[in-house]
Amino acid sequence: MKIVLRKKDSVTSIVLFLFNIYGEYTGQYSIGLNKLIRFMQQFEKNETSTRMGLSRMVKAGVLANQRSENEVYYQLTDYGLENIRIWNDGIGRFFARFNKRHNPWEPKWYLAVLMNFHKSDKENQLIVDELMELGLREMEKNVWLCPYRVSGQMADLSVKNQFEYIELWGGNIFYNFTADQLLKDIFEIEPVRKSYLKLLDLIEEIKNESAGLKDNDGHHLPLLFKLGWNFYDTAVSDPVVPEELIPDWEGDRVVKEFTELRRHLFDRVTGYFEKNI
Repeated sequence: MKIVLRKKDSVTSIVLFLFNIYGEYTGQYSIGLNKLIRFMQQFEKNETSTRMGLSRMVKAGVLANQRSENEVYYQLTDYGLENIRIWNDGIGRFFARFNKRHNPWEPKWYLAVLMNFHKSDKENQLIVDELMELGLREMEKNVWLCPYRVSGQMADLSVKNQFEYIELWGGNIFYNFTADQLLKDIFEIEPVRKSYLKLLDLIEEIKNESAGLKDNDGHHLPLLFKLGWNFYDTAVSDPVVPEELIPDWEGDRVVKEFTELRRHLFDRVTGYFEKNI
């Protein structure tokens, strides 16, 4: 079951972000309460709201708490780790598509037909998300199209979620309308393009905010959070079609800008962690 993060500035979303970044840097998914309170202050969350949020996460099974040497520690449960994995897998799938975009493309198409599948069922919502993160888009009910072969990922997804499907790979595609219409109607490129343009503006805004900050004082934490959250929302919605279909794509510039800015912010955040380990 996936945690639904309805508010990007909620304690739950921020705490999961902190555990994700802290774990990426230290390999540890346990953080002392006093540290969490200090980290959350960077997001203008006071001690009371932080304690209340942590308590809710414990009740939800996302975190577990324990006491060691007179200090309380919070640790991600398997359920909490699974939700971080889902987030990271979404980003990983995006970069897998992005790499394919910049490799020579043989104009062959992949088609998957899901059998007796109802995407409106609550238990299937995560499957639909994962299908889209593979780069597939639904043409008609339960008929999904992708310009790349994703046989292995589909097989893994079907085993994990126990659904049946039929796939076709290597076929030429023909349509009696323009390629632009295919990209617009099936792959819904235009909303993604607009989202990338907004993201470019946000990246410039974050750069300007970062320029006036001291290194390793913790103020880069909310900027890294804002960057990652907004990039994720755009990236997972991008099918990342081959360069041969869209030579000039705003996403290419955004990925370059995002990668450089994230590296810069991450270095400052890990310097702050070093002071608090």
